[in-house]
Amino acid sequence: MVLRPLLLLFVSAVLLCNIATAAESRPISQQLPELGEVSASPYSLQQEYDLGRLWLKMFRTQVTTVDDPQLQSYLESLLYNLAANSELKQRQLETVIVDNSTINAFAVPGGVIGVHSGLFLFSDNEAQFAGVLAHELAHLSQRHFSRSIDKAREANIPSLAGMLAGIILAATVGADAGIATITASQAAALDSQLRFSREHEQEADRVGMETLSRSGMDPNGIPSMFENMNANLRYARSKPPEFLLTHPLTENRISDSKNRARNYPRKVYTDNLNFQLMKKRVELLHSKKPENLLAEWQRETDVNGEAKHYGRVLALIELERWDEANAQLATLLADNPQRIAYIIARAEIQQGQEKGEAAIATLKQALSLSPRNHSLTMTLAAILQENKLFRQADQLLTVHSEQRSEDPHLWYELAEVRGLAGNILGVHMARAEYFILVAQFERASKQLRYAHQLIGSDNRVLESKIRQRLRDIDAMKDEMKELQGG
Repeated sequence: MVLRPLLLLFVSAVLLCNIATAAESRPISQQLPELGEVSASPYSLQQEYDLGRLWLKMFRTQVTTVDDPQLQSYLESLLYNLAANSELKQRQLETVIVDNSTINAFAVPGGVIGVHSGLFLFSDNEAQFAGVLAHELAHLSQRHFSRSIDKAREANIPSLAGMLAGIILAATVGADAGIATITASQAAALDSQLRFSREHEQEADRVGMETLSRSGMDPNGIPSMFENMNANLRYARSKPPEFLLTHPLTENRISDSKNRARNYPRKVYTDNLNFQLMKKRVELLHSKKPENLLAEWQRETDVNGEAKHYGRVLALIELERWDEANAQLATLLADNPQRIAYIIARAEIQQGQEKGEAAIATLKQALSLSPRNHSLTMTLAAILQENKLFRQADQLLTVHSEQRSEDPHLWYELAEVRGLAGNILGVHMARAEYFILVAQFERASKQLRYAHQLIGSDNRVLESKIRQRLRDIDAMKDEMKELQGG
């Protein structure tokens, strides 16, 4: 497959949409768009899909991601609900959560959607959070990337490798440093294309608002999130939120979004408790002193009282104050015994109290009601491992990997538990998949060769699988070289 023209335009667009560096010099991402109708692009959806997944593999090598199954499950559930009510035609989506406390989200051609964990922190409710995702889906469904192709051709930006280096530098050091790696003529073309991309923002706001409404959420989530961003901009003074660097926020845009929201019928919307629960998980994730958060949540009980109650449970679990956590959780379970977040907290507390059998029973019972649930499965695997039931954990995650073959965290955990279970062949196979998903192709090939040495001469099915996977890796390496200009 010859992808060079698309790769050139893709990386050009990535650079145009490059986002400034996060606080604490953490890497950030890019905002692109595309997908939808085949007729709008000279490239096939399969090319875009393959390219987006290749980009994601490279991206994972540059950032720290959040490996929280509950957050991942929540994001996937929300995103697929929005996508089902959007104008997006191709809905094979992949999500990633970046461990970064700034406000940001991005979409990449091929259906890759990402958020910074900070987006949870700065959203007051699910409608605001979902509004940002709906905006990104609108960029994809309206094919804003494809509609920028002619502009990219006019710009005639060369040096693919140099631009990629600039993207990486901007993601790890600072946007200014990244831009400095480009020539003056390229910078001028960049500025021109960035202005062109701004023309799409109001369209994405409009389409995103319609997606929110169809999904049963408050369309005012978009303008109210803009107000949050504006407030953040005032407090930050010299450094705007990351999202606004590629999604410029003008007074006209804010006014237009408010006016559009008024056109929707007035309704009373109830916020989704699951969003508030996940927000508490992120607040704890970014807290250096859980005891301080615990004290704060103990003082405040008025707004989002149940979520803060759950936050207290999480903080107590983090501090290993198991009996207190159990007492706090009892009230939540009494009122809502089927909520998965509470069931997982119960199992974690039982394990902390050295009641491993009870913890396993709790999770197996929940899985019987919600088969293949990602959060429950990953928690059960971890607790099985803590109780030295390595083979059971291996079997559980092996089955789960068939449903989530693109999840690097799952493959990492599977490799670990297989090692403890003495499944050395399985270790190499799982490590290979993990290394593929984080673009460490040489290491993936080595693991497959180690695995090949361990299989018997009569195991032709596995031998054929390994050989095919090695060919897949060679193809990905070739595409990566094209992307890097070599």
